[in-house]
Amino acid sequence: MYFEVDGQTVFAAGRLQAGSALPPVVLVHGAAMDHTVWVYHTRYFMHVGRSVIAPDLPGHGHSGGAPLDTVEAMAAWLLRALDALGLDEVALAGHSMGALVALEAAGLAPARVSRLALLGAAFPMPVSDVLLNAAKANAPESRDMMMIWGHGAAAQYGANPVAGIHIVNTSMRLLEKAQPGLLHTDLKACNDYAHGAEAAAVVRARTTFICGLEDRMTPAPAARQLAAGMSNCSVATIAGSGHIMMSEQPELTHRQLVAAVA
Repeated sequence: MYFEVDGQTVFAAGRLQAGSALPPVVLVHGAAMDHTVWVYHTRYFMHVGRSVIAPDLPGHGHSGGAPLDTVEAMAAWLLRALDALGLDEVALAGHSMGALVALEAAGLAPARVSRLALLGAAFPMPVSDVLLNAAKANAPESRDMMMIWGHGAAAQYGANPVAGIHIVNTSMRLLEKAQPGLLHTDLKACNDYAHGAEAAAVVRARTTFICGLEDRMTPAPAARQLAAGMSNCSVATIAGSGHIMMSEQPELTHRQLVAAVA
């Protein structure tokens, strides 16, 4: 679907269902990615008759506008997107940078988020100078580093429970499609975000962290540290998965996500 926020066209995968008893599921992608990382999940929620949207953030995927350069700006934009769609209460999930955006949005508007799922999340979310500098130069090495650090051991060899899909190559194609400078903008936003503890302290939603046990970008112990400061919060782990769990372990990730937003 297409709609407008701040005078710019926004694309979101999914569908809003009339008469659903459960709040809509809103899925927020990570750095230099887009709605396609959620295709497994959007198709499921539509199939079972639940409202779901996976928006492309500004400057990502099919959405217009310039990329936003802070997590706080993305979270405020997300709330305006919910306003544009007439969504007062949602179950909110985000991956990586999208998890920080979801956390900040839930902190800004606690009453609007009834369920919160944070996949591949940690605070702080530091990014190495080597990766930031390579991304700023639009060097291919920045994408290589993302693929190496972002995937678990099995994924590096092409292992995938979904036949015919190469995990690393799928993620690489998304990064290659991104406009120049987008990866740096997003990674710097993650690196600079300093409001996570304050946001977590005011979140009211039942919260689930979903962590890959082989995640080297946002390790599970870092997620547990953030979760310890939140009420009504649990941590679920996925064996055999690194940071990009939606493609590395799609079914296990899906089951955890469905439970988190139920």
